[in-house]
Amino acid sequence: MEVEENIQPDEPTQHYGKRVYIYFAALLCVVLVTLLVKGKWQAHVLVHQITVEGINIISKDEVIQLMKIPSNVSMYDLDLTILQQNILANSFVKRAVVKRDSPSMLRVEIEERKPAAILGGNELHYIDDEGVLLPYLSTTETYDIPVISGIDSASNFQAGQKIMNTDVQEALEIIRSSRTIGENLFHSISEIRLHREHDILLYSFETGVPIIFGKGDVTKKMVKLDAFWQKFLQNSDTKEIQYIDIRFDDQVVVSRKTTS
Repeated sequence: MEVEENIQPDEPTQHYGKRVYIYFAALLCVVLVTLLVKGKWQAHVLVHQITVEGINIISKDEVIQLMKIPSNVSMYDLDLTILQQNILANSFVKRAVVKRDSPSMLRVEIEERKPAAILGGNELHYIDDEGVLLPYLSTTETYDIPVISGIDSASNFQAGQKIMNTDVQEALEIIRSSRTIGENLFHSISEIRLHREHDILLYSFETGVPIIFGKGDVTKKMVKLDAFWQKFLQNSDTKEIQYIDIRFDDQVVVSRKTTS
């Protein structure tokens, strides 16, 4: 006996599929209209506010001038990379990031180069801890930092240029090491005097006594100097000391002035 199957067409499924297509088309239209409206809105949004964060040495006005934002240009047509590069033209700027902040504000984040020492010579300059030469400017910031003297004229270098001179780099290493060991040691150094192909000399704020540093083994020598200073020189009369020599591994040599 044959069994006849009565198969009904899947009309509800087909009807549901048509509804999905209609919803998708409607959603696509909404997205396209939204993008069109947004594009037209962005084309007319000008920069109404600029905030600058992370500055102590340069001013907000200087940063805005460096950005060189064209007038009547939409905020969303600005190339932020170019704005960042313009800000980096100032040698005090180590890093700059420019972001859009709706509806009409630009946010600038800056990391400044901090002077680590004053580079003495015919013309004074600042120098940061990486050796980048900075202009000597009068700012609201005050710096209790040593002077690096004895280098050939810095006029051969341009602001923003890194000085690779080995003596200058060692002087900066002395500064970094003294900071690491302790603020008291760092603030006691008033001058680092360089002599081409000769020993480096240190001078302190408190005594003015020359300290023959030599070259190399910076951290080891600074630890030794700090221990000697705290034990023998702190709060002591140093008028009779001619110089202190810390070049030797196992001792600190103190030369006293001869009396006639």
